[in-house]
Amino acid sequence: MSILIADGGATSTSWAVVKGNDHQIVRTSGLNPTLKVDAEIESVIFDELSLLINSSLVSEVYFYGAGCDEFKNSNRIKRILSEAFRKAEITVKPDIEGAGIALFANQTGIVVISGTGSSAGFMHEGSLVDIMPSKSYPAGDFGSGAHIGSLILKDFFVDEVPVEIKELIQARRRLSIDELFVQFQDPMKSKLIASKALTDVITSAEFDKPMHQEYLKRLVFEAIEPLFDQLKHHFKNALAQQSLRFVGGTVAVFEHHFREYFRTKGLIIDKIERTPINGLIEFHQTHD
Repeated sequence: MSILIADGGATSTSWAVVKGNDHQIVRTSGLNPTLKVDAEIESVIFDELSLLINSSLVSEVYFYGAGCDEFKNSNRIKRILSEAFRKAEITVKPDIEGAGIALFANQTGIVVISGTGSSAGFMHEGSLVDIMPSKSYPAGDFGSGAHIGSLILKDFFVDEVPVEIKELIQARRRLSIDELFVQFQDPMKSKLIASKALTDVITSAEFDKPMHQEYLKRLVFEAIEPLFDQLKHHFKNALAQQSLRFVGGTVAVFEHHFREYFRTKGLIIDKIERTPINGLIEFHQTHD
């Protein structure tokens, strides 16, 4: 029998099927229950995941997911997973706990996620003992891909982005500014729209141009500032005294900018990982 480990985000979900020292990683669409209704979650698990793995061979499922810090959301995910993996024991925990386990294992320190969304927590000898309170996008998720993407779109709507980026967004979205603006006002869609806008930019040929790098650096610093203020307010002296580690696609892309910003505050980020899945695999292989 195998164990199944999931790192569930808003944009994509990584699943690792682990048996002894061997593992296989597959990916599906995102599974943030804050952004998806039950039918959409069921579609990902029953239509996408079921084509990639044999559910009858799974004895345990560990799902670490964005939006699963709320009992109502984690219970929805657990119920649907229980229907898909009827022989398995299901464990659902928030993504920040998965990130903490992946980056710290049994050590102590502060872990920060900067992916589509953002969050932070304090790990103490392998346990998540504190989660930094934060609101969801657009009132929160500071320093995330959605936050940086929203700053790009706000400039786009008032015609203050570099012209190549403006043309890129229009071409990728195939919408007029007015049509995109209307979609952006939908609270259920805006986070993914903003995150996709950033993805459009960083995966384009325009990304490496010096003028665009300068433009993005300014926006990244603008997005990190309120995240830093949150960290400083919540963790206080521990922020300077404990190891600080980051995980997520956004911080991985803008690693240099994140490190530079925190250095200006007298802090060193001692580890950055794009995804927690490899750390989670190693942890569960060691502890299960």
